[in-house]
Amino acid sequence: MQFNLTEILSNDGMNQKISTDIGIKELDLGNNIYQVVNPIHIDLDITNLGDKKMNLQGTVTGTLNIPCDRCMEEVDHKIETNFSKDIKFQDNEDVTWYIDGYNLDLEKLALDELIIDLPMKVLCSDTCKGICNQCGVNLNKGTCDCDNSDIDPRLAVFKDLFKEF
Repeated sequence: MQFNLTEILSNDGMNQKISTDIGIKELDLGNNIYQVVNPIHIDLDITNLGDKKMNLQGTVTGTLNIPCDRCMEEVDHKIETNFSKDIKFQDNEDVTWYIDGYNLDLEKLALDELIIDLPMKVLCSDTCKGICNQCGVNLNKGTCDCDNSDIDPRLAVFKDLFKEF
């Protein structure tokens, strides 16, 4: 969704507010594709600071379906990020990747802020037990009969030594 900045940039001190949903159904981040559960919404306040400078201040909200990092169960993760950016337009120079000429791409701006705010790790709960590293069963839903004794591989030789006594 493009928003033309010509009128704002031609009037020093002018302020414009935008509030809209972004029509993204999924977020593709290389190896991971996250489904958008609730629409991504952007509230943006654009202010002309004069001298070809502009301030973008706003909030991006949405809910993504992200797999738990321990058990791989789907988690609806709410995201709300606030941002403030000062942008200076100069002749014949690319300002940012979400501004082309005097057009602001709201989708690219929202995605830029959303990606920055994605968590490093998402858990379905603080007490998530994860999956068995041998058989793959979800330990939150059941147990398995695998030998899960945590032995340092460097000391595994001593395990057989103690069986003799």
